[in-house]
Amino acid sequence: MNTPNEPQSPSTLKKLLATALCALSAAVFTGCIAAAAAGGGAAVYYALSDVEYTAPAPMDKVWSATLAGMQDMELLPEAKSHGDTKSSVEAIAPGDKQVRITLKADSPEVTSIYVRVGIKGDKVYSQQLMDKIKARLN
Repeated sequence: MNTPNEPQSPSTLKKLLATALCALSAAVFTGCIAAAAAGGGAAVYYALSDVEYTAPAPMDKVWSATLAGMQDMELLPEAKSHGDTKSSVEAIAPGDKQVRITLKADSPEVTSIYVRVGIKGDKVYSQQLMDKIKARLN
C-alpha cells in the first residue's frame, strides 16, 4: 500500500485520471442536454404562441385582406414584403408590442396565415387581428 509521500503507480494514476474524465464528461454532457432541452422547449413555446389559419384563398387576396384587417385594428405597417409564395408585414401594437404576420402559399388557392403579437405571444390580440383578416376574406 502506498503512503501519502510515495509516488502513485502508473496504473493508479490512469484510474484516477479516467475517473476524473468520466465525472467531467458526465457534468458537461448533462449540462449540454439540459441546455438543448431548454432551447428546444423555448422554440416550441415560441411557435405555439402564433395564431394560425389556413385560408382557402390565393396569396394576393390574403395579402389584401391582411392589410385591410390591420387597418381595421389601426395598425400601420412598418415593414412589408410581398411575394408569390411568402409575404410578411410588421407593425407596432398598443403597448409597443411587435406585430408580425407571415403568409405562406401552400398552393395557388390556399394560403397559411401566422399572426404573432409580442415576444411571448399575446394570444387574445393575435386572435382579434386574425378575426379581422378572416372577415376581410369574406
